[in-house]
Amino acid sequence: MTERHDPSACRRILRSAKENGLSRELLDAAQELRDGIYRAEALCGLCCSPEMTDEDRNDWIPIIVDSMLEEERSWRLAESIGIVAKSASKWPKGSARGTITENLISLTGGLPTGKDRVDALKSIASRVPERHLPELMLLAIENHGLEAKAARPVIKAMVRSRNHNMVAQILPMIAETSPDLAVRMLDSLHRISGQEKFIIEPSALEIALPLLGDAEFETVRTLCSNAWVIDDVVLLAEALQGVDEQAIRFAVTLAGRADKAGDAKLAESMLEKAASDLLGIDGYSQGSIAKNIAKGFERLGMMDRAAEVKPMRTPTVVSTKVVNNDSPRKGHTLALVGTYEGNIGTPHLRALARASGIAWGFGLDIALIDWPTKDLEVLCVRAMKESGTAGVNHLSELLEAERVILTTSEAALSGSLGHPIVTTHQPRGDSVELNSFEGSLCVMIGLGRNGLPGKVLDNCDNQFELTGIGASLETAVAMGAIAQCLANLD
Repeated sequence: MTERHDPSACRRILRSAKENGLSRELLDAAQELRDGIYRAEALCGLCCSPEMTDEDRNDWIPIIVDSMLEEERSWRLAESIGIVAKSASKWPKGSARGTITENLISLTGGLPTGKDRVDALKSIASRVPERHLPELMLLAIENHGLEAKAARPVIKAMVRSRNHNMVAQILPMIAETSPDLAVRMLDSLHRISGQEKFIIEPSALEIALPLLGDAEFETVRTLCSNAWVIDDVVLLAEALQGVDEQAIRFAVTLAGRADKAGDAKLAESMLEKAASDLLGIDGYSQGSIAKNIAKGFERLGMMDRAAEVKPMRTPTVVSTKVVNNDSPRKGHTLALVGTYEGNIGTPHLRALARASGIAWGFGLDIALIDWPTKDLEVLCVRAMKESGTAGVNHLSELLEAERVILTTSEAALSGSLGHPIVTTHQPRGDSVELNSFEGSLCVMIGLGRNGLPGKVLDNCDNQFELTGIGASLETAVAMGAIAQCLANLD
């Protein structure tokens, strides 16, 4: 059975056990595998055999766990936890299956906080007995930075158990977190319970309502975006009513959901109130919200009303050049994701100035994602005054043509600017081919040496590596090369 390639040897061992039954020779061959991960996988698979007693399985568990712990890379250990959990779920019922489950949970808790723990929780949440779900929820809540994402598979397993006592046990754990995190997890619980037709009284949405005032704006707007029945839309509209900018934005989002749910009259009334309340809002945001209200009326087929609401653009930054409407526009967006800490500074202005020349030259639009400002025109004025980069000369023309916008990573990832694609020199899996997509693309580039933040990379499976060899590039170089790639697309 000696074979130098551990993955192949592992598969061969398990295939032989399935075809010929368990043998001492196979157990010895499994122990001889040099890679601890494959050794654990092989031994765990052999323990599935009904020819092995529960007592013998218990004896193998420490060897399986120790083999897994030989792996120092957390992502690979997380992957192994999922593989072993799937295999152990096929063990005959007995104390050994409970013991290996407890060890896998312990290994998951020992992973560093972050994506690797998310992956491990996702792989084991549906395979552990119900009684372990509260323990997994604690591990998710402790997964700082990705708590809500880690909790989602646990919540899904909890709902699918259809165990109201389990829900009653976990809800207080959610409520003890920060309001923002609680709202995000309750949003997941409400959506999943709705999909599974599992009734919770009061609903997770009703439990979340008192927390909305202390949650972050994007968290609440996401909650609004996930409302899928009219009753939910009405509940949120009543809880979030107001005349300030945030309340108006929530109302516009909920109007869209009301339309999706089939109540056009409710959608229309919400848009009309938003349009009325918008008269009390000053600044650039007024025009931005007005555009969204106009789009809402357009979706309802009310084109004349949309035209009344849509703002006429009168920028304070006026170009002395005539905007050439015949200049080629490719329909793609170069999206610069803000990663620098603090307020707008020289790196932001320099990046915008360079992107302006590139976007104008290659017919692209610019999206400034998660930048620390709400006033696009003031930002552009600063860039033109403070940056000596030649490309900044085209910034006023782009602004007049509405080819520069401020937006959020959530909006970009939702596809509102085109098919979202993230750039990284270490793509997850193979790099995508840009010419494999149809329609507009939104290619996101991280400012600075750290590249895109984890929350963006983790939420986009379409990852593009420019060089083919994983080379890191300076931002301006990457922008130019990517712009050329986009311009070359049919």
